[in-house]
Amino acid sequence: MQKIKKALLVEGGGSRGVFSFGVIDSFIQASYNPFDIHLGVSNGAVVQLWYLLAVSHYNLDKMLFSASGDYIRYSNLFINKSIMNFEKLYEDANKVFPIDFDRLQNNLKGKTFHVVISDADTGKPEYIELSKENYINQMLATGSLPVLMKNPIYLQGRRKYDGGITDPIPVQKAYEMGAKEIVIIRTYEQTFIRKTKLENYIAAFATRSYPQLAKALKENTTTYNSALEFIDNPPDDCKIIQICPPQRLSTKRATTNVNTMKADYQIGISCGKKFLEKEL
Repeated sequence: MQKIKKALLVEGGGSRGVFSFGVIDSFIQASYNPFDIHLGVSNGAVVQLWYLLAVSHYNLDKMLFSASGDYIRYSNLFINKSIMNFEKLYEDANKVFPIDFDRLQNNLKGKTFHVVISDADTGKPEYIELSKENYINQMLATGSLPVLMKNPIYLQGRRKYDGGITDPIPVQKAYEMGAKEIVIIRTYEQTFIRKTKLENYIAAFATRSYPQLAKALKENTTTYNSALEFIDNPPDDCKIIQICPPQRLSTKRATTNVNTMKADYQIGISCGKKFLEKEL
């Protein structure tokens, strides 16, 4: 009998990823990883990376590290600099939490891990596997949001942006890759429906030199809600389970308050354990 492929998807959401880290830490504590396919978007790619590395069952420290440094400056908007200094964050974090790429590759035997990015020229999503030589740039690409991050990220000579612009919840991609059981770690409550955001139109204006990307930004609400429609009405041969916060997280995209982040991490731990009670 052919083995049913299982996929784990982790949605992005900046600092809201503390919830996702809570979920995956509950998985690591239980030595639970039955997944064949791993897909991560934006900060969700970071969560997947540490889940696959499994060097610790307490990964909130990565998020608290990003909150502790001087990596977010809204005043930079007025001097045409990045609001979020992701390059410096990754440089500093890699010194404190070095990535053991050999361990990652070993843990990926029999599995795949794809990071979602958006191509500036085509305005389409791309699903890339990390390389030992260029993984930092690849991880930067999946979190490169217009306006927030001014410094361009190029992969093979082409500019890339945050994967959440073009495929924020890559559930249809997971199904196309052969997954028949899909678990999605969300950073919004299950009843959430995306509404049109002014910031997407601001970002579209900022990226008007890339017309297809600007178009994707304007259509992001439709793209997001189409993924929700697929989740609610999957094909007959596909089972989809969401792990969501029970209500809107107190942590927002750029929250740096440690107590708030710790509280939402604990919610993630609790939701992960409830999921495992049904699965194990």
